[in-house]
Amino acid sequence: MNWLLHVLGLDSGSGTAYLWWSGAGSDISEIALLGGLYGLARKHQCHQPRCWRIGRHVVDGSPYCDHHHQAARERR
Repeated sequence: MNWLLHVLGLDSGSGTAYLWWSGAGSDISEIALLGGLYGLARKHQCHQPRCWRIGRHVVDGSPYCDHHHQAARERR
C-alpha cells in the first residue's frame, strides 16, 4: 500500500494531498484545457473534410468557409 501512496504523492508533504495537487493531479486541468481548445476549434472550423479554415458562414446549420460552399459565397 505504501508504494501506491508514494506514486500518487500522498505519503508526505505539508498538508493533506498537497503533493497530489501539486504533482500528478495538476495534469487533470491541463488535459481539460487542451480538450476544451480542441473542441472549440472543431466547432468553429469549416465542415469540409481536411479544411482547417474558420467557418464564418453557417449554411444549413454547419459552418463553412467562403472557399468551400457556394451559398456561403453568395451571402457576402
